[in-house]
Amino acid sequence: MSDQDSGATARGSVARRFNLALAGLYLLAILISAPAIYWFTQRQVEAQARTELEMLVDMVASIKGYVAADLRPYFLKNGLFHTPGFSGIVATAKVAKNFHDKQPRYTIRSVSDNPLNPANLPKPAERELLSRFQANPALTGLTEAVTLDDQGVLVSAEPMVSKPGCLRCHGDPDQVPTEITSEYGRNSGYLYRVGDTVGMSVIGVPLADVKQLALERSLYGIGFLTLLFALIFATINQLVRRYLIAPLLTITDFAKSIAKGKLDQALVLQRDDEIGALARSVELLRRSFAQLMKRMGKSS
Repeated sequence: MSDQDSGATARGSVARRFNLALAGLYLLAILISAPAIYWFTQRQVEAQARTELEMLVDMVASIKGYVAADLRPYFLKNGLFHTPGFSGIVATAKVAKNFHDKQPRYTIRSVSDNPLNPANLPKPAERELLSRFQANPALTGLTEAVTLDDQGVLVSAEPMVSKPGCLRCHGDPDQVPTEITSEYGRNSGYLYRVGDTVGMSVIGVPLADVKQLALERSLYGIGFLTLLFALIFATINQLVRRYLIAPLLTITDFAKSIAKGKLDQALVLQRDDEIGALARSVELLRRSFAQLMKRMGKSS
């Protein structure tokens, strides 16, 4: 192999090792960042959904509290009957309908397996939650992710337990106000018993598609890392070539010239690091050879 080939091989070897090291760090960063982004995205989506859910639960509780504390006593005092004024559930349902028209991805429902209004029959996911409340009367609430209407939803569900006041509208159909039977008929929503879990309130907020959101953020993250590593790659390559490879090639070429007997030109490399020490050593070697050659010339 020629000297030129050896120099090219050495030059390529050093640069290649730096490039391979950077490529390895880049791949490692991608492998670490992708699952990390997914994990943080999932936590962020859940935290955001829980915050929204708490606000919506408080809003619904405020509506029911207003009906119980203000509307119902007024209607009873004046001998009037208006379903939303007596029932927090009905009032909430009417507010929820208006809210759903504006925010269709959010859920506010009162469901029952024996409702006055057939629209309040539980959906499959809701039925499963309701069955858990009915099987365990000690269970006072559930918060979990379910699928409603083909979308992921974080729901807060609470059981509705029949109380004596509920029988005014849900007792014997022959004894409830005629406004109830006229509006809802006599086939469903009656004969409640005090203490039974007759339904549940369901409040849900949409969960963002974690996989889709994580993919988008991962692509942004990979793009940022690629740009960052490209800048680092270009910068380090320039620094390596300027401060490492170029001086080493200079020293290598100078050492070759010494081997060919060219001893009249000094090696000057003003550096205080290891490469500078190497250059001074090669220069010292040149001087030693030069002095040796002079002595040999005089002796001959």
